[in-house]
Amino acid sequence: MQRGFLKTQKAKRRVAKAVDSESAKGPPSKKSKEKGPREEGLDEHSRAEYTDFSTIDPHKLPKSIQDQNDTDTHCVGYGKKRMIFRVWPRYPNGQAIKPSPLRGKEAGNGLDLWGATLYDFYHVRRLPNVPNYITNSTGSRLAKWMRQAGELTAKDELYWADQEEDPKEIPVADIGELIGCYDTRVRLGIFDQYSCRKEVREKAKSGSSYIAEVTDAEDPIPPVGDQDENVGIKQEEEAVQAANDDAVEDATTGVQLNDVMQVDEAGETSPEKAADKPTEKPVDKPAEKPAAPLPNIDSPFHPDHYPSPYPFIPCTHDGNPTLQQRIPLYLLPKKLHVHDPWNKLSIDQGDTNYETPWLSKVGNRNVVRTYSLSLAPQGKEAALKAQKLAEIAEDKAAKEQYVIQMFPSSKEGPTEEPLIEIILPPRPRKRMQVEEAHLYLSPSAVGSGNHSVVHSVDWELPRDLFIEPRMCRTCVESDARRQVQKLKDDGKWEALLNNPVGKPEETLQTSPDVVPGTEPSQASGSKRTVGHVTIEEHQLPLVTASFIGPDDDKPGDEKSTNANDAESAPISDGDPPANSSSTPAQTGDANADVETDAVDGRDLEPGAKVEQEESPDVEMKVDETQNSEEPGTLGSVPKEDKGKGKEELEQDHGDAEQADREESEGEQSEEVGSEEEIFTVEPPRVVRTASYSGPALRIHTNEKWQTAWGRCGHGGSGAGTVPRTATVSVIAKLSIEHDLHLAREASNYQSFPDHFFEHWNGYNVMPPLHDPVPVGALCPQFYGYYTPDDPTDGTNHPNYLSPILLLECCGEEINPDELCIDDKQECASLLFRFHHAGWLHESFAARNILWQQGKPTEWPIQRAFSTKSFRLIDFGRSRKMDSSLTRASEEDTALRLLHLLHHAA
Repeated sequence: MQRGFLKTQKAKRRVAKAVDSESAKGPPSKKSKEKGPREEGLDEHSRAEYTDFSTIDPHKLPKSIQDQNDTDTHCVGYGKKRMIFRVWPRYPNGQAIKPSPLRGKEAGNGLDLWGATLYDFYHVRRLPNVPNYITNSTGSRLAKWMRQAGELTAKDELYWADQEEDPKEIPVADIGELIGCYDTRVRLGIFDQYSCRKEVREKAKSGSSYIAEVTDAEDPIPPVGDQDENVGIKQEEEAVQAANDDAVEDATTGVQLNDVMQVDEAGETSPEKAADKPTEKPVDKPAEKPAAPLPNIDSPFHPDHYPSPYPFIPCTHDGNPTLQQRIPLYLLPKKLHVHDPWNKLSIDQGDTNYETPWLSKVGNRNVVRTYSLSLAPQGKEAALKAQKLAEIAEDKAAKEQYVIQMFPSSKEGPTEEPLIEIILPPRPRKRMQVEEAHLYLSPSAVGSGNHSVVHSVDWELPRDLFIEPRMCRTCVESDARRQVQKLKDDGKWEALLNNPVGKPEETLQTSPDVVPGTEPSQASGSKRTVGHVTIEEHQLPLVTASFIGPDDDKPGDEKSTNANDAESAPISDGDPPANSSSTPAQTGDANADVETDAVDGRDLEPGAKVEQEESPDVEMKVDETQNSEEPGTLGSVPKEDKGKGKEELEQDHGDAEQADREESEGEQSEEVGSEEEIFTVEPPRVVRTASYSGPALRIHTNEKWQTAWGRCGHGGSGAGTVPRTATVSVIAKLSIEHDLHLAREASNYQSFPDHFFEHWNGYNVMPPLHDPVPVGALCPQFYGYYTPDDPTDGTNHPNYLSPILLLECCGEEINPDELCIDDKQECASLLFRFHHAGWLHESFAARNILWQQGKPTEWPIQRAFSTKSFRLIDFGRSRKMDSSLTRASEEDTALRLLHLLHHAA
């Protein structure tokens, strides 16, 4: 056996497999007097399976149980991948488990049967000597009861319960990061063919092999409208070209209200462009209401704030990120400018000529209507309360001080250079309201029902609603170096260090201060205090990801040789940046405890702080596998022996793997129906942690917080290349005339508890079901209910314009016959959770359950390899529960629809 073999992943998997095979042989022939028959088989499924925590996925069943579920049609778990398989062992003379007020860990929905993994659910005997008196419970709840009763025989289970993760809300994929990924693709020219600027489209068309779906001015498609019957075909084409040219010119110079997607015949054009236009008879157009004036220059929707190739033609590509993040009610736009060139708001058949391009369409029909946010009384109350809390939090954050530390040396030992503490300016206040937004209605509906029609829409909002200001570390450190160099050039540096002042006040100061240290310098004639740098090395192991074939539901399982290592997601367009910034700290002196990833070009996210009272040292974590572009001065990454630790670790693991391959030559995997391929997510590396104690120089930076649209360009972000708005995809639900379902549904959304919209970790067992199901959001996110300012502005129905309910897009309706049993149980659990919160749906059907591939909490690139997620929709008839009989009837309807329990086939 080669040296280091037992440290490899493959060796640990073999050990676990060997333990599992030994456990499968059954218990020893001599039975223990302290164990009942149910406890004897416990070792096989509850102890041997997690002998090495890094060799199991706690969100999957043990292989022995899963194999039985996949092959044995008579087992109770046939076809399942989620079930309770562990048994909590009882002392034979133990007490009876009676109803108790003790509760275990719970998610936001308040259900008492919550577990972080499938390994945290148990079957347990209420009476130890009655084999069939079994109930379902969780490790956290049982651990509390057993300790209270003094029954401590199940040591392994108690230990596992103590290690269980706490319930927490899981945020969805950050929409700010997704918008940043979209901006990157814009810079690459991927969406140039959809630009409103004619020159950008022509360049994209000439430089690419595919033809844009957007019809340019040269396309011979006449605009919708009356044409003179005496005009010839050639003249008709020239008239079309003139109208489309007007559309392009106006789209290039006018944005939004003037309108980026509308054509105004009176729009401003240069004399040269006007001279080039044909002089044929203009196309007759129906009378339209006058165009709205340009927005104020301070508005994010002003035309001057759109750099090329922005803006893009709405509803022509599916590259916009889908908004799945919750927006507080007080941040919903007060006004909504709805662009509806196909006149779909009248809920008549409207214009069905979907082939006409948007630019040509708006050139003939300039339709922009203004809607206002309409909140129910309970919604207004909740919005006002949330806004007050947010303002209090902002007032508190404005008083906090943010600091960045720059280390004086990259070598261990004493140093006469001080630590540089850079004090940042106060963070800009977050937005407390949104005055306006723009909505672009797609011509074709994505769904319809008896009372409503659903359209996919592009929603344009202020960019700073999703992306917070940030401070660039590279810019801050560069400014600090300039200030230090100026002190040296002016001859003030030595005097400043030799005569340190006391602890500086907690207010902004106009000159640098030095906080004195405690150790005097040993140099002859020097009064300067001395600091000390200590460096420790930590070896981080190899992190791999295994992708299983199509027979596995979760092919993206990551495994680490260290059970405590966090999982790392693959990097892609939809992933957040792998590099992280140093943490801005709230500090009052040099005795700080800060860990920072010392790689330049990383940005500081506002609000992240580290408490200072834990340690008298300042610590900086340096990853030896990463490179720095800055010279080896203050705050830079050490360059001595760069990558040496990485090479040694990789060599050790490489030798062990080679020996492992030699020993296992000819062996084949015994896994059924799939092949496992292992990828390296993070190579083995050495991390150096530097700690500092001594004097610290405080400097106030001249750098400012960067806005969501004004980036410096460090860290891969473009500088000045994005507009002040961002466009996301949502769903708009429209109502037929004289129907009240949409208004009731909007009111219900504002009455639902918060946990209906939240994604939590772990699983719930939701009676009457017996198996764990994920705790995702129950319903779509609510983005506002809007009513028209002028309801008589319809074209076909002069007295009606539909209100608009904006919701999260959650996929398509299910087909119960195509769902596996786990998915059916998850769909049913949505209704049972709805009932548990005291609501009746009153319209439960397959059309009102939507599914999508992957979870909103995962990055888009991961979702193709993940499981399905489900939502309950259509709450126009929903109401508060007033009778248990109606609840039972609706639950039976759900079980019958999904073929579960006594309705199973």
